Amino acid sequence: MNIDRPFRAELDIARQLAVLASEIALHYFHRGVSADTKPDGTPVTVADRDIEQILLEALTRFRPDDAVLGEELGARGSSPRRWLLDPIDGTSNFVCGDSQWGTHVALEVEQNIVLGVITRPAQGLSWWACRGCGAYRSEICPGSTDVRLHVSTRAELSGSRVTVWTNKVEPTLDSLRRQAQWVEPNLDAILHLAEGRLEAVIDRNGKPWDHAPAVVLVEEAGGTFSDSLGGHSVYLGEGRFTNGLIHHELDTLLTTRLR
Repeated sequence: MNIDRPFRAELDIARQLAVLASEIALHYFHRGVSADTKPDGTPVTVADRDIEQILLEALTRFRPDDAVLGEELGARGSSPRRWLLDPIDGTSNFVCGDSQWGTHVALEVEQNIVLGVITRPAQGLSWWACRGCGAYRSEICPGSTDVRLHVSTRAELSGSRVTVWTNKVEPTLDSLRRQAQWVEPNLDAILHLAEGRLEAVIDRNGKPWDHAPAVVLVEEAGGTFSDSLGGHSVYLGEGRFTNGLIHHELDTLLTTRLR
C-alpha cells in the first residue's frame, strides 16, 4: 500500500525493525531459552536483551538524533521524537513455546504516538498503523497483501465483549462482568479489538511500550484510547481501549465503580 503521509519513512523503518526482531526471535524460539526474573518480578531472556540491543543499534544508524525508550535497556537520548521498544512482549509465552508473543515498535513525536507495529513472528503476521493511513494486518515481511482493520459497530456496553488485564483482586469488576460479555484476557486482545472481535480492552498495569503501538492501531481502526484520567498518556499505567462507540459508557462505569 502506498502511504503519502509525513511519517512514511519512519513507518518503513519500524517495519524493518519488526522484520529484524522477528528473525532473531524465531532463532531463539525454535532453539529454546530459559527465563530469569527481573527485580519487578517479570521474566526476561537473553533473546529480549539481544533483540533490543540490535534494534537500538539499527535506530542509531537510521535515526541517530532520535531518543529511545526500551523495556530492557531503558532510556537513551533526549529528543521530541522517541521510539518505544518492547523486544518480546509475552516473554512467558515465548519461553513456553506458545505463539502469542511478538515485538512492539512505536514512535512518539512531541508526546503523540504517530505509528505502531505489533508482530506475531511464530504466525508470520504483523499489525501496523500510522496516523492518517489506517490500521492493517499483513505478513511480517513487507510486500504481502494488506488487510484494512476496523473496530466493531456495537454501540452499547450491554452485550459488548470486554476484557481486563489486572493483577489485583477487584470485586467491583463484578459490575462490569454483569453488564458486558466477559472475555478472559490474552496477549492478542488488542489485536482482536482492532479487528472488530472485541469491544473493549482495559489494561490496568501497562507500560508505555505496551500501550504505545496499541494506541495508534486501535485509533486508526476507528476506536478510542484514554488513560485513567481521561487524557491520552501512555505513561500512567492504565489504558482504556474501545471501539469508540461504548467508550463514554465504559469510562463512566470505570470512573464511578472501580475507584
